[in-house]
Amino acid sequence: MLQSFIKIVLEAGKILKSFFRKRFEINHKGVIDLVTTADLEVESFIRKALSKDYSDFPVIGEEYSNLEKSGCRGIYFLLDPLDGTTNFAHGLPWFAISLALMKDFEPQIGIIYNPITEELFYAERGKGAYLGDKPINVSQRENLIDSLLATGFPVSSIREKPKHFIAPFEEFMVRTRGVRRFGAASLDLAYVAAGFYDGFYEAFLKPWDTAAGFLLVEAAGGKVTDYLGNPFHPFRDTIVASNGLIHEEMLEILRKMHPNTFKPFRNPIPAVDLIIEYGDGIVLIERKNPPLGLALPGGFVEYGETLEEAAKREAQEETNLEVKLIEIVGCYSDPNRDPRFHTIATVFLARGSGELKGKDDAKKAMVFKVNEIPWKDLVFDHEKILKDYLKKRGIAINGNK
Repeated sequence: MLQSFIKIVLEAGKILKSFFRKRFEINHKGVIDLVTTADLEVESFIRKALSKDYSDFPVIGEEYSNLEKSGCRGIYFLLDPLDGTTNFAHGLPWFAISLALMKDFEPQIGIIYNPITEELFYAERGKGAYLGDKPINVSQRENLIDSLLATGFPVSSIREKPKHFIAPFEEFMVRTRGVRRFGAASLDLAYVAAGFYDGFYEAFLKPWDTAAGFLLVEAAGGKVTDYLGNPFHPFRDTIVASNGLIHEEMLEILRKMHPNTFKPFRNPIPAVDLIIEYGDGIVLIERKNPPLGLALPGGFVEYGETLEEAAKREAQEETNLEVKLIEIVGCYSDPNRDPRFHTIATVFLARGSGELKGKDDAKKAMVFKVNEIPWKDLVFDHEKILKDYLKKRGIAINGNK
């Protein structure tokens, strides 16, 4: 069976090679998730070839099969006809065909083939892993700092939650020799099996992405789990593959960074801002510290203070004014409002009295009439705050309500 599957995959590789860097149709399955004519033609070819002798075994493939309807029990195939479609579409020679014969959740045979480099990886359960006709084994590096890793970012989630995937990437970048991100998980796993990489991790891969590579790594003497250290199978939502020696070090990082539970942001720091009506205008301060520009008076709430106490204190410290708090204008929690911290700011409307004078963080304190506010000089999200306030009050801005 192994030799017949290899023959089919090699023939399919010729089809991919015939399309590579030629004209072919590219369609979108998502905003950045692609499918090409080559994907469809190769999958069709492999399906027909397998059906001649193995028609009793369902083929669960990326482009045609409904995974939920097909199920994952008994004997079946998991097929990715073109892992690395984006690379292929851009003319990058890093893509592969991945085929696995499954029994329930366990791959029995796994084949990964890059037709451009002509690297053929394969494994049969209990019989070792091979690159061409040579047996392969995982690396023997014992420490994470001496290791080279590979990873990928899921096209289905990276646009929605980029920090959930960039955070572990940053952590590994400073704790290893490097992290490569080439965009074909099957080849990354094959390279771990061959000892070229020392480890690989990724979230939200599909079973046809990992099945053959999972078998290769285990057959080459490596270890494969999910992010939490549970035994892996291709239907889990995260994968960690390694030479086994660095596995626990990888899990130390990934256990706390599972994208379903990881919170990349700390809780926001409470702050207050004040819109102080003074005379016939509004008070703005010129900041001494970055970001330089004009801002509403305000700052962080200190330990034990109420919001109202903090607002009155900040007004006194930065403008020298005594203020009477009138109402809360709103709360603002834009993560980009302060480049140093994520703050949640409660904005008060207040009436000021006394001598206006810039103090503390304020280089100057000035009064601006509504139609004289220099909007472009405002920092943080204070332009939005002031415009929200003026809109609620029905006050026109340069003739526009």
